[in-house]
Amino acid sequence: MKSKLNTVRLDAWDLRILAELQADGRISKSELAKRVHLSASACSERLRILETAGIIEGYCARLSPSLTGGVIFVMVEVVLDRHRLEDQRHFETAIQGISEILDCWAIGGRVDYLMRVAAPSMAAYQEFMEGLLQVGLGIDQYYSLIVTKSIKSNSPIPLSAPRQR
Repeated sequence: MKSKLNTVRLDAWDLRILAELQADGRISKSELAKRVHLSASACSERLRILETAGIIEGYCARLSPSLTGGVIFVMVEVVLDRHRLEDQRHFETAIQGISEILDCWAIGGRVDYLMRVAAPSMAAYQEFMEGLLQVGLGIDQYYSLIVTKSIKSNSPIPLSAPRQR
């Protein structure tokens, strides 16, 4: 099945819309139209196209980790015990429903995946990882990197000239 992303050519108007939304996802459509210098109807139509094509995946709020009394973040490098496609798919499908895993990326190099995990304490993190090892996800090894301080996070994706497709 061909991706809808391939059917949309981003132009300067689209890039302005995307930049504004990354800066403020709660902006009203009328204010967005003003900021990008489009009519409200033209801006709304472009927004609908960007959403339908999957370029805009959703809108969310960034919450302070202190909301829950503080959490720790751990970057976890994961190495699978086998590297067959079905083993990768099994792992990738299984982690989708695990709320402690905030992000997961398939990466190249000495490890297969990099995950960002949230836990209320180191003890809770260790218990979480022991549980992951027991449920049969095919994890051979994992390496924990404890986040000691957030320097920069949730940055907008840099938008430059429209991509040619």
